[in-house]
Amino acid sequence: MINHPPYPTATSADLAAVAAEVRAIGRSGEVFEVDVRDPAGLQAAADAAAERLGGIDHLVVNAGITDGFHNTWELPVENWRTMIDVTLSGAFYTCRAVVPHLLQRAETASVVLIGSGVAIKAVPGLSHYVAAKAGLVGLTEALAAELGPYGIRCNSVHPAGVDTDMTTAMVELNGIPREDLLRGFRERQLIARNVEIDDVTAAVTWLLSDEARRVTGLAMTVDAGETKK
Repeated sequence: MINHPPYPTATSADLAAVAAEVRAIGRSGEVFEVDVRDPAGLQAAADAAAERLGGIDHLVVNAGITDGFHNTWELPVENWRTMIDVTLSGAFYTCRAVVPHLLQRAETASVVLIGSGVAIKAVPGLSHYVAAKAGLVGLTEALAAELGPYGIRCNSVHPAGVDTDMTTAMVELNGIPREDLLRGFRERQLIARNVEIDDVTAAVTWLLSDEARRVTGLAMTVDAGETKK
């Protein structure tokens, strides 16, 4: 849990529910409750996962938080610090812990970082979120260049606004009716239909698959054309 911004984040029960879903479809799964701001904790989790599962083939980095809307010059410093610590530094710490295990897999391994359409086309009121997600684009490109000689790919996926628990938090933090917020998402897009979780999942799955074996360093948008409007 974090204190800034003040809204409920994922819980131990949520993590246990995901593990149960994985096992219900006949897959093995290991779960670790770690703060992404804790490099040592992430390293221990990565090492334990590799040992228990016989290695790590892929990494998907999807740590992020939302916040209330603030002009940059009015944004609380603590909110900026937490956003960068979780969304950008957390991604770096995760990659730092896991990539050495991916190197053991070499050409069968790949990395996907979850960014945001605002990393490519900024919106007002969320400068710390925009900056953190834009940083993931640079991290992706650097990793793609460094891992390319090993045959390991690294890409990022940048969705438009998706109706998730973070949407609920944005509604509560900003006092905006949910449908007004979702309508705002659609109005910024070329295709006026809200992007769904399954749309993002499909893009990530493809990038991890052998079908994308020659795709690396890509910032893939899943945004119904928002960044082109």
